[in-house]
Amino acid sequence: MKYFKFITLLFILSLVFLGIYQLNPPGAVGINAPLVEFSAGRAMKHLEVIAQKPHPINSPEHVKVRDYILKELTALGLKPEIQETTAVNKKNGVPFAAGTVHNILVKLPGSNSTKAILLAAHYDSVINSPGASDDGAAVAGMLETVRALKVGSSLKNDVIFLFTDGEEAGLLGAIAFVEEHPWKKDVGLAVNFEARGNSGPSVMFETNSENGWLIQEFAKASVHPVTSSLFNSIYKQLPNDTDFTIFKSADFPGLNFAFINGVIYYHTAYDNLQKIDQNSLQHHGEYALALTRHFGNLDLTNIKQSDAVYFDIFASFIVSYPEAWVIPLTVLVVGLFFGVTILGFKKTHLSFSGMTLGFLALFINIISVATVVTIIWWLINNLHSEYRAILQGDTYNSNFYMIAFVTLAIAITSGLYTYFYQKTNIQDLTFGALLWWLILMVLTSIYLPGASYLFTLPLLLNLGGWGFIFATSKNERLGLSFIVLSVCSIPVIILFAPTIYLMLVALTISMSGVVMVMVVLLLGLLIPHLYLFITPNKWLLPATALMISLSLMIAGSLTAGFDANHPKPNSIFYALNADTGKAIWASFDEQPDEWTSQFLSQNPEKVSLTEYLPFASRQFLKNQAPALSLAAPKIILLSDNARNGTRTLRLQIISSRQRRIVRVYLDPKIEVLRAAVNSKKIGNRINNSTNIPWSLDYFGLPQEGIELTLTVKQYQPLKLKVVDQFDGLPEIPNKLFQKRPNYMMPTGFGTSDSTLVSKSFTF
Repeated sequence: MKYFKFITLLFILSLVFLGIYQLNPPGAVGINAPLVEFSAGRAMKHLEVIAQKPHPINSPEHVKVRDYILKELTALGLKPEIQETTAVNKKNGVPFAAGTVHNILVKLPGSNSTKAILLAAHYDSVINSPGASDDGAAVAGMLETVRALKVGSSLKNDVIFLFTDGEEAGLLGAIAFVEEHPWKKDVGLAVNFEARGNSGPSVMFETNSENGWLIQEFAKASVHPVTSSLFNSIYKQLPNDTDFTIFKSADFPGLNFAFINGVIYYHTAYDNLQKIDQNSLQHHGEYALALTRHFGNLDLTNIKQSDAVYFDIFASFIVSYPEAWVIPLTVLVVGLFFGVTILGFKKTHLSFSGMTLGFLALFINIISVATVVTIIWWLINNLHSEYRAILQGDTYNSNFYMIAFVTLAIAITSGLYTYFYQKTNIQDLTFGALLWWLILMVLTSIYLPGASYLFTLPLLLNLGGWGFIFATSKNERLGLSFIVLSVCSIPVIILFAPTIYLMLVALTISMSGVVMVMVVLLLGLLIPHLYLFITPNKWLLPATALMISLSLMIAGSLTAGFDANHPKPNSIFYALNADTGKAIWASFDEQPDEWTSQFLSQNPEKVSLTEYLPFASRQFLKNQAPALSLAAPKIILLSDNARNGTRTLRLQIISSRQRRIVRVYLDPKIEVLRAAVNSKKIGNRINNSTNIPWSLDYFGLPQEGIELTLTVKQYQPLKLKVVDQFDGLPEIPNKLFQKRPNYMMPTGFGTSDSTLVSKSFTF
């Protein structure tokens, strides 16, 4: 029996390990690879130039990156072009995002094009990040893909390479392309590449509706596919956006890829050449080249087909079936569940009271595990305040906590089931758990059909196994039928193990309590196996799992500090009110540290900085700063016309030093009827509440400034505030500040390491 337990445990762990291990991206290929293949080594030569420094929109480094891309495309004998225009993102309301963008486009003509394939990535970064992963890897990968296509066989369809600008500012480059560029009408398929971390597999996490044909062809063409309609279903419910959001709104069929491991480096100074995983870059590139060659010879004129449910197996191949099958499969499984349950009652394997207890047992386990893990993470966060400085919700040592919480879930679940095993039999406990699976299957089939396979397929096979056992067994002891259950459990482990891992990575360790529900559900289908492991030593498994969990939490605590390889994020920025002549240092950290304390007093005020950032929901640390003579933004009134009870003003907004970002805030009481920037419509009638001002964030301000047209009620004086922002902190005369230590870096989000100057105007 001892050997049987060991073999069973080894079998389960092997499936879990294999499922997660196969998520690793393919190995990077060196620079000496055949020229027709994609080489991460060659792509890295591009990335070494692109990701030298941060290159946000319209910064000097951004111009250098643009020039480099143009030079490399021209060297390949191509004729790239620049689309320069004003783009406006109206989707999310105030503050509206707009900017002057410079998209780079080049086309590889096909021999007899049906529709074009669009490959897209953005070449701008955020203010304090070199953007090696986000999105330099994709840009470098596209340059290497262009080269490989040039030396390979010609394709039937045109291929458009779009290097978008201003993605970080609000998807502005993608908007400019779909709204204005003539090539938009030629696009038959869009493939977008992103990153929200610095490593891991490139996951195909989003696609368009009516994707049945596209998924079938993706399955044929993809190399090492990592994907699931679960990700697509969940992502559609989230507020997150990429350029692909714009392509979808333009009704482009397409695929969206991103690698997401290492989210703690996302938008930080450590998204750099030293930290990026070249294997992830290789995965991006292999997708780009293989998909372009595959779809480049297909007819893309009418590729929409009813939606598919899909998922990969061991990142080796894709299983898919029409979404139209979801409800019939659900009905089939529901019928099978009741049929097998009735058979279990007839053979006296099941009882109503026992199943009820089994139903409650899994519910108690779910609530217990989710609650305990959430509370423990809250305690860890309070014990290690440094974790709260990491705005991504993750930690450098999150793997310790991931495994700790999974083993804690095993400890709690197996411990509680040692009690429930004494109250009823294994069959009752299992079928009580299966009833939860049935409920979740029905709910996902109705509301999230792309996720339904996670419950439908494991239920189908497990019910088949239990049906066989009930039909052939004459006693309550499982005996050799345990082998049947082990075989039937293979699909749930194969499907759930990598999914749980990817969900932990995607949602971060801060959401572990939610993800652990999936762990408990998985254990609900392994109740017979848990029983095997806890007999006759019923506390061995819970105690062992608990000890492992506690050991890993201690390891996490011992490695919680910061160092040069795991820097602490902190923030500081300077803000000058040109109206009052007063200035402040401000930070959105919880408290000053050894570096920011040179700007902030030991007891700085904690306030809302509505005069500079009215949409910021958090409070800031604030301290008085020397008022410098910094040029304030200017507004020139070009025209002021009153008609039919309305007033239309044309304003030219200029930043004296051509600062990268200008933010315009109107008095909250002003009702804006119409608005436009550089003749581009911003939005229809906007009724503002008393707390939400109409506002515009303009990125990439040109030297001549921007023209803002506002139509308001005639009786209202127009009161507005303009805040311009430039990168870096100002120099204070006769004051020398220490540089950040090498174990610190600017916070990856917000206005850290920026200078803001505000000025009020009334017309």
